[in-house]
Amino acid sequence: MSHEIEIKNGTARFAYAVTGGAPWHKLGTPMKGLGTLDEMLAAAQADYTVHLTKVAAVNEDGELIRDINGDPIIIEDSQATIREDIDGSMAGLATVGNKYTIKQNRELAERALAVVGATKGDAVIDTAGVLYDGRQFFMTIDLGPLVIDPVGVNDKIDRYLVLSCGHDGKVPIRYANTDIRAVCNNTVRMGLSTATRLFTARHTKNVDSVLDDAQTVLEISTEWAKGFKEQAERMLSVQIVREAGHIDKVLNQVFPIKADETERQKNNRDQINTLIRGIYVNDRNAGGFGNNGWALFNAIGEYLDHHREADNKDKAIASMEDNSWVTRKKIDAHMAVLSLV
Repeated sequence: MSHEIEIKNGTARFAYAVTGGAPWHKLGTPMKGLGTLDEMLAAAQADYTVHLTKVAAVNEDGELIRDINGDPIIIEDSQATIREDIDGSMAGLATVGNKYTIKQNRELAERALAVVGATKGDAVIDTAGVLYDGRQFFMTIDLGPLVIDPVGVNDKIDRYLVLSCGHDGKVPIRYANTDIRAVCNNTVRMGLSTATRLFTARHTKNVDSVLDDAQTVLEISTEWAKGFKEQAERMLSVQIVREAGHIDKVLNQVFPIKADETERQKNNRDQINTLIRGIYVNDRNAGGFGNNGWALFNAIGEYLDHHREADNKDKAIASMEDNSWVTRKKIDAHMAVLSLV
């Protein structure tokens, strides 16, 4: 699966804070810590300017096609976006409609910082990058961890605001709350699709008024964190007693026994249950946080996202889609854990 990060003159247009770890693709400019807007845009070479132009007809040799009067033939119902880099070089991006309105990477990044109450001089940006030869831009702001049960298990869940936008007339402006760090196109899509809060705006003439509502819609510092924390701590309060068959009860709800189950299906289900039990007792779950519903819920999620038999593309797509069978299984796991109370 491709990262889609633009490579120009041998350099990846991506920057990341090393405190969050190197990205899987090993590309980009490492930063010593979270960066300011100016630092990250410069390191990712993402502070380019997008212009709107008319679209003219050209022949196979790149020469303008002219009418009988010698005037260039202009395609009236279309425009084009072009990128101007800081070194003055220019390149075409895409054709767009006549209603298209440009929003620069810097402007949208400043709005994202304003949404979380930060300024362009605050070092809160974790990643920034350019995708598809400049047609898309993304940035991740580190909101700090959300602590589940701070006086008990003290489980820390990473929180980010992901900004994603396009200059191609296809990808809208999007801000999303997520616990997935954006390091490439795949993780941008995953973060947006699993976002608890997602705000989308099209590149049209009313985009400014729409974006002004972003802070209200996202409710980053209050309702999102509150709801996530409440659900996690509800599951954390559920004690998993093996002797009472609690693990079996949850697994049987998530992976129910079928009335016409074949021997092969039974064996597959038994293998799944055994694998989840092994994940449950490791240090990332019950081994580190105790025998509780939160640990069991995370074990089931870890199995679905990483350990089930499927190719990586299938696992990534199923984990990203809101209405996939994997997402439904996670909802089933959540409800099954709470049913033990």
